[in-house]
Amino acid sequence: MKSDYKFHYDLRVRFAETDLQGIVFNGNYLTYYDTAWTEYFRELGMTYHKFLDRGVDTVLARTTIDFKSPARFDDIIEVHTRVSSIGTTSLWFDFEIYPKGEDRLVGAASSLYVCVDPKTLKKIPVPEWLRSVIEKFEGKELKEIQRT
Repeated sequence: MKSDYKFHYDLRVRFAETDLQGIVFNGNYLTYYDTAWTEYFRELGMTYHKFLDRGVDTVLARTTIDFKSPARFDDIIEVHTRVSSIGTTSLWFDFEIYPKGEDRLVGAASSLYVCVDPKTLKKIPVPEWLRSVIEKFEGKELKEIQRT
């Protein structure tokens, strides 16, 4: 439910993102989620370069997507974004997409990002400063949740 999210980012569906059926092609949802992920961190004052300057990068390890209803060319969609769990080396992000001003769910996703050293791409622990910034924004402690 979108009221469970403290952040969303608005996007307009471009014609090139739709298929012959006139709806958003399924692969484009990953781009929408990635854009909202970037803007979530920007909202927290963290740009990609700031991550790198602090010796942290992330890699996407897993995404599951549920498609519920169509989005179409020129729709403005709200991509609601939150961190739902922080593990030792990973962050779980949840996403929900709604047409602007509507409660109709277009799609939902969960993505697992793993913190890595930018030079070696080897896993590293989630830095305490990052955990603190996210938990402050989300308004709660985010423990690791086991998912299947």
